[in-house]
Amino acid sequence: MSLSHRNMSEETRKKMSNGHKDIKRSPFSEEHRKNMSKSQKGKYGEKNPNWKGGITPKNHLIRNSDEFENWRKSVFERDNYTCRKCNKRGGLYLHAHHIKSFAEYPELRFRVSNGITLCEDCHRKTDNYGNKARYITEGELRISSNAN
Repeated sequence: MSLSHRNMSEETRKKMSNGHKDIKRSPFSEEHRKNMSKSQKGKYGEKNPNWKGGITPKNHLIRNSDEFENWRKSVFERDNYTCRKCNKRGGLYLHAHHIKSFAEYPELRFRVSNGITLCEDCHRKTDNYGNKARYITEGELRISSNAN
């Protein structure tokens, strides 16, 4: 409770609260909303600067397929549900990491030998986690020194 409310009676606080209940306000003015809408006109699909050729539906299908789930489970089982970097065992935060990039090596996506079990923290430190540069050498999992 703010300091200004400490000196108010309970009755005054209730009146103030009730007085604001039915007021619906947009966080932006009408003019600002129109300007935001104008700035986004035509910036969808192929015209959006983040467009990557319509790959999202394809990746979504692959990553939610039975084949992907079987690959993931096989990697975990082979590694005994243990992070290969810090030896943390089990838990909800294990990731099956592609040693060679999922995007750049589609032929290796479902090879168990291209997977390694990592905990979430160790996975974030890999060179090819998320949007980081992909510099994994054959048979080696490098951990970047400046990882978040």
